[in-house]
Amino acid sequence: MFERREKRGNPELPPRRRVEGAEGSKATQIRHPTSFADVEEIIDRFKEKQNVIVYLNEVNEATATRVKDILSGAIYALGGGMVMLQKDMYMFAPDGINQK
Repeated sequence: MFERREKRGNPELPPRRRVEGAEGSKATQIRHPTSFADVEEIIDRFKEKQNVIVYLNEVNEATATRVKDILSGAIYALGGGMVMLQKDMYMFAPDGINQK
């Protein structure tokens, strides 16, 4: 059904591209904070100009509110913005968010 290609040396295959991981790239980060210790790491991503999607469904409502308040203050201080994507899910963008 499917044609097998040789793993190496096949001239039909395109050259491999280097794919960067999350570290050192502008890829959007996804975080599920479970404590305030996780907040500092998320803010570090902001400072590296990385967009971060944060799910707050793993903490109680009071903690979720505090985490959201801290992160929204940090992103504001860096000149960025945030938007709620759905209940308990927010996107933070250091360079701001363009809403349509």
